[in-house]
Amino acid sequence: MQFLFVFVFLVLYSITTGHDLQCCQKLESMIYRNTRLLKELLRRHPKEIPVREVAFGKSCRQSSTGWGEYASKAVDGDLNTYMHTGKDQSPYWIVDLGKPYQIKQIEIFNRKHGDINTGLRLRDLDIIVGTSPYNMHLCAHYAGPAQLGDHIVLVCQYDETARYVKLMLRRRDFLHVAEVKVYAL
Repeated sequence: MQFLFVFVFLVLYSITTGHDLQCCQKLESMIYRNTRLLKELLRRHPKEIPVREVAFGKSCRQSSTGWGEYASKAVDGDLNTYMHTGKDQSPYWIVDLGKPYQIKQIEIFNRKHGDINTGLRLRDLDIIVGTSPYNMHLCAHYAGPAQLGDHIVLVCQYDETARYVKLMLRRRDFLHVAEVKVYAL
């Protein structure tokens, strides 16, 4: 339809101005070719949609508290603090984002200080997401092991809309991380 309009415009233009119709056809051909190229470029490089971090300062909890290191320390923006559970079977940390978001990426910052085994504890970690704490499923898995201070970036296997994001180890151990960031639309 768009090209028909351009063609009709060019024909009318050539009739009223006396310009050669062949010139108008060349112009139409160039417009058509450039439009095709532009569409192809846009298909290859779609506009990037900005994501934002949605977990900072949100309500969270953990399976237990070890050494006075509370769940909220994982969303306080400070990489020098950390949350810490006791030695639990399948220890977990969960954040309530307040409303559903389309989850795009989860970043985990392992704690910076401790002996080598402290860093290695972060392994066999499931990232579980859902619309409620009782309706959750696997988003991603981190096999690990991590090292002290590691920055781990995980992307859900599928497009996920969730209000809750949970980190859970698949064994009996301590769970402790410095920070968790959830990026979403």
